[in-house]
Amino acid sequence: MSSRTILEEMKARRKNAIEKITTAIRENQTRRRLVVAELRKRGPLTISELQETTGLNAGQILRHLIAMRKTGEVSELGEKDKGFLYALKRGSR
Repeated sequence: MSSRTILEEMKARRKNAIEKITTAIRENQTRRRLVVAELRKRGPLTISELQETTGLNAGQILRHLIAMRKTGEVSELGEKDKGFLYALKRGSR
């Protein structure tokens, strides 16, 4: 294989990797917006309730809630039906 062919293959792989990462970031942002929209619209919700309204699985929702807790956007407000209630903090996007 020539060095030119190897270089072209590396460029194609890099482009493909960038496209995959970009798609994953967009999907992640869309999921986050779904969670935020439901919390804004319906108030404090459990992970189970968020699953029902967003169609996301519990792991996806939990990952977003953890991230949003770390950034101060979401807080736990207690428990309901064996789950924690999550709500947006005032002033959160």
